Amino acid sequence: MKVKVSGRGQICLPGAYRKRLDIAPGDVLEVMESGRSLILRPTRKKGNKKELTVLLERTSGIWGKSTKDGAETVREIRRGSTRDVWGD
Repeated sequence: MKVKVSGRGQICLPGAYRKRLDIAPGDVLEVMESGRSLILRPTRKKGNKKELTVLLERTSGIWGKSTKDGAETVREIRRGSTRDVWGD
């Protein structure tokens, strides 16, 4: 399917794609370049409200039960990863 670029660099996403990918006004798309192509990908993550509620109930108070400092726990998780800003 072809779309035309406006004078302001805007395009209109065809309705069939918006519907199939559940893209709504105000959603943010990530634009990636791949060779001479552009890839558009929705960045928002949709979650099931019930699943989120269950997850929050299961994890509620988890930090309060920890005997470790929260920052130290994060350091342990990140140690050796690309987000290891403290280094050893």
